[in-house]
Formats: sequence, C-alpha cells, structure tokens
Amino acid sequence: MQSEADIRTLTEGEVPAAWALETAGYPPEEAASLAKLQYRQREAGELFLGHFIEDQLIGFVCGTRSFAEHLTERSMDVHEPAGTTVCIHSVCVDRAWRRRGIALGLLLRYVGLVLRTLPAVGRICLISHRHLLPLYTKAGFTLVGPSSVTHGAEAWHECALDLSA
Repeated sequence: MQSEADIRTLTEGEVPAAWALETAGYPPEEAASLAKLQYRQREAGELFLGHFIEDQLIGFVCGTRSFAEHLTERSMDVHEPAGTTVCIHSVCVDRAWRRRGIALGLLLRYVGLVLRTLPAVGRICLISHRHLLPLYTKAGFTLVGPSSVTHGAEAWHECALDLSA
C-alpha cells in the first residue's frame, strides 16, 4: 500500500528537517546553512515546497526571487520579492526515497505553483552538476551553459525554464 503524500509549503518549524536533508544530501561546501534555509522560508515561504509522507519531510525544493536573469552569487543570497526570476537553490530528496520520481514530481509541482501564483515571474533558473541534468531537462528546463557560481570543486551548469512560452 502506498503512503499518502502531502506536497505543501514548509512552516518555520519544519525548516530544521529540511536542513537535515540538505546536509545529508549535499557536500559541506554545497549545503545551505540552517540560517540560510530559515531566511528562505521566512522571506520566500511560498517558494519552499516540501513532500511529506505520513508527516515526515522526505524531499523539498526551495527558491527565492531575483531581478537577475541568471543565477549569480547575489541572486542566491538575496530575495527580491518583486523579482521576475525564481532562483531554485535546493532540490533535495532523502536518500531512502531517491530514484522513485519524488524530485521530478516536486519540480513539476513547483513549476505549476509558480505559474499559478506568481504571474510576474517569467523564468525559473537553477544550477546543476552534469549527472543531474537529465532530471532537470525532464522537468522542462533547458541547459543554458556553464554557471559563474562556484560551490566546491565540481563544475556547475545553469538551467532555465522560460515561463512566457
């Protein structure tokens, strides 16, 4: 029997569970701090979407808004509430739940949420390591090219989804 899933925005009290997933899923030089995740939930809570199974957070996507057209160090640090680009910072799924379509489902739900609730947003951007590019292209993103953002030794690639099309 499949457990009932609940996909919704996170509350302030659920951010530590997201941080636990973040630190387990990303190398230390790539993982966001608890303070950074708390900032994103507080300032852009409508862009912090979690996937829960029986009240346990098993995955999340979070982002902020920016006026920049591409992901930059600044656009990853500062939320601009009226920004026309959503910058996705984390797509994270508990290791035990990976390879089951959770990340893809969350991304598709996230894009739908942005389309329905944020009509001024025309673009969603994210950065990815090469091995995850197939996930993002399945979700509708297009590879833009190498990213100027550096977190750790591995190269990052920028992907974007044009919502005006």
